[in-house]
Amino acid sequence: MTVPDVVLVGYYGRGNFGDDVLMAVAHRIARSILPDASIGVRLGSDVSYPSRLLGENVIPVPFGSRDRHRLIIHGGGGTFFDFAHHSISERCVNAVLLIAGVNAFVRVEGWLRTFLKKPRMSAQKRIGLGIGVGTFSAGSGKLREALPLLMDFDGLWVRDPVSKENLDRLAVSAPITLGSDLAFLSEGWCPEELLLQARPARLGRPKVGVVLRDWPVGSGPGFANAFGPVIAELSAQYDLTLISFDSATDAGTLRALNDIPQVVWCPERMDLAKFSEVLSDHDVLLTSRAHGAICGACLGRPSVILDIEPKLKAVNSMLPRATRLVRPDSDSKTVVRLIEEALAIPIDSIVKDVMHNRTLAASALGEVLKGLNL
Repeated sequence: MTVPDVVLVGYYGRGNFGDDVLMAVAHRIARSILPDASIGVRLGSDVSYPSRLLGENVIPVPFGSRDRHRLIIHGGGGTFFDFAHHSISERCVNAVLLIAGVNAFVRVEGWLRTFLKKPRMSAQKRIGLGIGVGTFSAGSGKLREALPLLMDFDGLWVRDPVSKENLDRLAVSAPITLGSDLAFLSEGWCPEELLLQARPARLGRPKVGVVLRDWPVGSGPGFANAFGPVIAELSAQYDLTLISFDSATDAGTLRALNDIPQVVWCPERMDLAKFSEVLSDHDVLLTSRAHGAICGACLGRPSVILDIEPKLKAVNSMLPRATRLVRPDSDSKTVVRLIEEALAIPIDSIVKDVMHNRTLAASALGEVLKGLNL
């Protein structure tokens, strides 16, 4: 198999619109850094659509690859976290392994991999762009997997202050730059004619794009069923469309809310520009997905964000003028009030938020690339 010069690493190739946006932006950056390099994408399954979306043949890199590359780019997303509950024995394992500190654990883990001749995929340089770092529950095996990677970054741009705080708690010594979300570098995915466009005057009822997902992950239709009465109330005042960013993780929601029109991201048949048009065609988004609000803002659309997990609150902090935050157990009157507030947000306010985040992202990218010397 051909060993690519550059490997893009993220939640890629799994049919998630937000992560496909991040993949496209990371690919654009890779091309700007190394115009003639061969580029691979780490993929967990045999899919071909990344090449179609990116406009060139990219090399699939499987999980478990042990090759060495010129550059590895971790492109956005909250890939470092673990909320799961772990047993007492697993907690004891972590306590023992980490008792001497993070640096000692990472050194020993590296020596052990060398001794067993089981190196992980590596590169001359490793950078992270717009990474979200969450907390790790006690006993997390994901923490043991994450620490050697986090310590290996030559430059790490995190997307929000909470991510930096979490890294500080973990005592990660990699060079860290605080920026914003990678998707704000929108040339990689957003058509110029849709970028920060004011909503057209509309006769009739406002159009609300409902960007929900199954929550907790794997819960099936539980959250959607609980939120169903609010959706029913909203449908009396607005034209609703359920917009799915990920048909696999939204399966329960799609079943539970099958009585309203649905548009589902299908990267095998759609492209990023076409799906962006779907988002742009709405006046406001009601979303429990971070990139629902972020991509919506780049398209000039305000959002009401359902606060189902910490990163949604972080997105509201990124976009204080362009979004409103609501508890997921709020009644329909509260949700309607905030939708009406969002509909009244002027395009200038959305532009200010987006351009501020774009400046933060561009500055962080420049800082990460400054010392790369490839």
